[in-house]
Amino acid sequence: MFGVNGKVLWVNLSDSSFKEEQIPEEIYRKYLTGYGLGVYILNREMKGKEDALGPDNIFGVMTGIFNSHSVPLGGRFEVVAKSPYTGTWGDANCGGKFGPELKNAGFDAVFFRGISTRPVYLKLVDGKYSLEDASEIWGKNAYEAEDYLKKVEPRGQALVIGVPGEKKMLLASIMNDYGRAAGRSGLGAVMGSKNLKGIITRGTKKVDPFDSEMLRLTNRDIQIQFAKNIELVRPWQLYGTTDITEGGHLNGDTPIKNWSGVGLVDYGEDNAAKISGREIAKDKIRSYGCAQCTLACGGHVKRNTKYGPLEGHRLEYEGTGAFGGLNLVSDLDAMAMAFEMCNREGLDIISTGAVIAFANECFERGILTEKDIGFKIGFGDGDAMINLIKLIAKGDGIGSVLGDGAAKASQTIGKGSIEFAMHVHGQDLPMHDPKLMPSLATTYLTDPTPGRHTAGGIGFDEGGKLTLPFDYSGWSGNKIERYDYTGKGKMQALSVYGMQIMNSTGMCQFSTAVWPNSYPYLKVFKAIMGWDMTSEELMEAGKRIQVARYLFNYKAGINAWSVEGPGRIIGNPKLQDGPTQGVTVDYKTLRKEYLEEVGILPDGRPTDRVLAELGIES
Repeated sequence: MFGVNGKVLWVNLSDSSFKEEQIPEEIYRKYLTGYGLGVYILNREMKGKEDALGPDNIFGVMTGIFNSHSVPLGGRFEVVAKSPYTGTWGDANCGGKFGPELKNAGFDAVFFRGISTRPVYLKLVDGKYSLEDASEIWGKNAYEAEDYLKKVEPRGQALVIGVPGEKKMLLASIMNDYGRAAGRSGLGAVMGSKNLKGIITRGTKKVDPFDSEMLRLTNRDIQIQFAKNIELVRPWQLYGTTDITEGGHLNGDTPIKNWSGVGLVDYGEDNAAKISGREIAKDKIRSYGCAQCTLACGGHVKRNTKYGPLEGHRLEYEGTGAFGGLNLVSDLDAMAMAFEMCNREGLDIISTGAVIAFANECFERGILTEKDIGFKIGFGDGDAMINLIKLIAKGDGIGSVLGDGAAKASQTIGKGSIEFAMHVHGQDLPMHDPKLMPSLATTYLTDPTPGRHTAGGIGFDEGGKLTLPFDYSGWSGNKIERYDYTGKGKMQALSVYGMQIMNSTGMCQFSTAVWPNSYPYLKVFKAIMGWDMTSEELMEAGKRIQVARYLFNYKAGINAWSVEGPGRIIGNPKLQDGPTQGVTVDYKTLRKEYLEEVGILPDGRPTDRVLAELGIES
């Protein structure tokens, strides 16, 4: 087999044993790699009712077909497990440089089961592996843990958790490259539950492609197209995702004041200007990209804040929303430090900002008091936000409650606080509002990973045309009317399938901004794997992966038809001002058309016909 190693490594932490498993090429062709291969393995091995923080949950780190083959923007990797946050299929996508390094070390994925009796890390170098004692770094933050592992293998790449992960806090993320996060689904807590502090890997033996010259020429053509579209991506290079920060806080995209406010009214144009991409870029000392990246939307910054100096990653849009408009903070010192603290400690930035907004509203309404917290908090108070993050990172006081996210925190706090927990099935919500992009409600409420803006769907295309990662003749491409609630099911499904393909090859989703409907996936597959695939076969693979994720949830007792969210996210009650004034999203019609298109029965089970057509064992 070309292009991949054709094998995965199993690590049983309970007895420190290892097993190598060969994966047939047929499975790669059906499920690709990334979390496509992950959902195949987890569906095969898990019955569905496993405790997400128990020994029977399987945690996987997945590379992509495009990893290590210099495919532009094809260097990302996935982590997978049953989510302790939602009880559903859990995954998190991450950049940095870990994915290609793991693949070059000899395996396409590593799966962990069981629980170690002591803190350990996995050392994996050029096909040789061992579990090593991690007691010296247990209790250390993510940066310190990565420093330690980089001394063990100076040219290697590390994947680590901080103290929140060790304490099995649901806000815990998994970190690499000193600030690149696999943040969603609470999978840092899964690592912590297994006493797995991290992985250090080094690989010097690249996997041979099917046709290296064809791959070289294909990658060259991709780069030429990138150069032609350079003006499309120049803002990303200059400002990263913060290019949309100012506009998002005013046009109805960014949720304001725990989803209860209006940007133009409650935040204001002056505050939005203070946190614009241009203002944030003033701290940039250099741009950077993840592995195999030509876009380079990342930025390293240096800033002397009132809390002390920081040098780390530039704020990104989700962070500006979570620490900005959601909490009515416009102090860049506080926002930049909050972002840096989350990266250093290993906390999901979105959920941390969301749970602080929940706490602020509880404080405003008298549900939480100064006695409960130890100090005053409130919307617009950047200093209080920083102090809350310190408590969450340590799991001290109210931080031990907030560290599990708004949904679980509301169960502990009680007093009607559930009304102010903005979550879907336990997952704190990202910084994009379905009242502006209605099909995001479909994504938030129906994807096997609830409350996820990066799960695919046409929300970001509404008002324009359907954008897919490659040219697909199965859709002609009419304009998507923003507030039409019928006729969107097939478009939503195609977009979702496209996202499964990106996540299951190692491709960055920003590739569709540079190569809309045009990335040459079929040529890349031919050059790397030797496969003669059609666009229909590739789209079928995307559907298979998505349906397999639904099957995992059905086994876990989760029904996408019955998942609900807070009224605020769909305009109940309606906003009385701003760009989305008077909007209530008809999410039930959107959900019905989409799930029927995919083939999900009212009880949440994929139909027998769809399972048979896709060759998924039920």
